[in-house]
Amino acid sequence: MSVLRKLSRRIAARPRVRASLVVLGGNVAGAGAAFAAAIVAARVLPIDEFAAFGVGLAVHSLAVQFGDFGLGTVAVAETAELGDTKAARAKLRSLLLHRARTAIAVALLAIGIVYLLPPLEPYRAAAAVGAGGEIFGAVAYFLIWSLQGRRRFAIAGSLQGMQGGLRLVGVAACAIAGLGAVPMMVAYAVLAPFATMLLAALLLFARSQLNEADDAAAPAPVEIDLQRRRTMALTAAFSAMVINGDVLLLAMLAGEPEVAAYTAAWRFSSGVLLANTAIASAMLPFIVTAPDAWGEAKLLARRGLALAGGWFVLLPVLAVAGPLLLGAIGEEARTPLIVLLVAFALDGFYFALYQIYLRVRRERFLLAIAVVELTVMAVVTILLQAEGASAPAFGQLAARVAVCLLVVAPIGLAVAKRCRWFEQPDAPIALATECKSSRA
Repeated sequence: MSVLRKLSRRIAARPRVRASLVVLGGNVAGAGAAFAAAIVAARVLPIDEFAAFGVGLAVHSLAVQFGDFGLGTVAVAETAELGDTKAARAKLRSLLLHRARTAIAVALLAIGIVYLLPPLEPYRAAAAVGAGGEIFGAVAYFLIWSLQGRRRFAIAGSLQGMQGGLRLVGVAACAIAGLGAVPMMVAYAVLAPFATMLLAALLLFARSQLNEADDAAAPAPVEIDLQRRRTMALTAAFSAMVINGDVLLLAMLAGEPEVAAYTAAWRFSSGVLLANTAIASAMLPFIVTAPDAWGEAKLLARRGLALAGGWFVLLPVLAVAGPLLLGAIGEEARTPLIVLLVAFALDGFYFALYQIYLRVRRERFLLAIAVVELTVMAVVTILLQAEGASAPAFGQLAARVAVCLLVVAPIGLAVAKRCRWFEQPDAPIALATECKSSRA
């Protein structure tokens, strides 16, 4: 008991660890429930129906990421930098309007693409439902990230868990009723995000009203940094294509069995990806307000290595458990699953470290990284298409190796006194000096 008490005191004294654990807990619960929903679908649907369900999930996730246009990260970063509730609330309302408009536009565009691309014809109905559900998923995602930006980590984590639970209940109900992929997609991509969106909006803005008296004398809201938003929008678009475009690319290069096997592998291994995202998002409000950028960069490098190392320790267990949980399709999914686990373990390092470039306002560097990541993933997948379901997995792994090298390059240059991005400037953060590649 004394050990537990000491551990609880240490966690309570470290707000970043506490926030990360709270958000991680909610995300793990939500991701676990969503994965269980995919397992239910994999076990009850025939191969062609599950392939359609998998493509629908990929379209939904891709559309949600596109609908984000970087606003989730902007919401966390910029509201965390604001000290008063009134200004933060005004900025969130303005960003929410941007989010709603982009979500509707992306949904319409995604549905149009689904019906225009001939390779998606076998999956068209489920994919269209996933694309339409993006409206609710994107807004719910934004509201949850906004709650994290206001450091309401427990609420944000609980909402993530609730959304996953609703997805599991909906898909399980469809399975019991003997319904197919399309009704399951309605439950997963439309009904669950819609309920989460409504509750998140109520908690975010109704809670703010309670603090109205505290910020009556607050200064006028800060304007949205449009240049930052545009850059993060492009970064989010390229990142979305990296994370979710692999399934769609495989659908154009291979048949339904390969798509089904890769989708099953991705759904299991993405739990590592979601855990990394949860930890990184909980750390972001602390990172963007850190007074010492260089000290923060070194701290994040250490934590990223520790996180990636932890995943590699767990990798053998996950590699054995994954195919067993996936059932009949598990054997076909084994190789892509193991490769994806390695790729997403590397993400633990990358996700922790890349956020320092938001602190030093180097969003264009993050955009360049996202472009390289997508290019590497797509090129490797196409070159290795003969590998079937494993091709996009190797593409994801190659992309992760490339971005890890890129994300540490400025830090290595800083150690060699060739980069000044992380120095404490006399001017504001946004005016930090550029990297110098030439000799002094």
